[in-house]
Amino acid sequence: MKAGQGFVGALTALALSACASTPAPPTFAAAADLSESSTSAAPAKTVLYTDCIAQAISSDKVAHVADADTKLIRFTCSGAPAQRFYEALAVLGDQAVSVWQADGRTYRATAKVKKNLFGADYCSTGAGGAVCHIVLNAGSFLTAGP
Repeated sequence: MKAGQGFVGALTALALSACASTPAPPTFAAAADLSESSTSAAPAKTVLYTDCIAQAISSDKVAHVADADTKLIRFTCSGAPAQRFYEALAVLGDQAVSVWQADGRTYRATAKVKKNLFGADYCSTGAGGAVCHIVLNAGSFLTAGP
């Protein structure tokens, strides 16, 4: 071994070990894509939502529902719009949606209820007729400021 080779080897090893213990440089999230989402014609079942929401507005059945992170507007319809919506949910079958019975009513949700009914769209039928609850996620704007 020539003089200095041991020293160069030690420096190389030291430099490599220093690089291995140096934290990786921070990664920056990509900039948000703020372009308009593409749209298509509304599916035929959209009318179930619009009829329910229109009836809820005209009968003053609009409420605020919130938890720590989410602010919702809940529209509650009944009668014919709710009955049509409830019946339409049957086409998904019990496997695709949450279906349950409570207090003499049968409930159907538009999607599986995983934890609770917060944020869920659902309809029920039984004594007193059909009722549906449709929610709109309004964000923090709903209760912010004056």
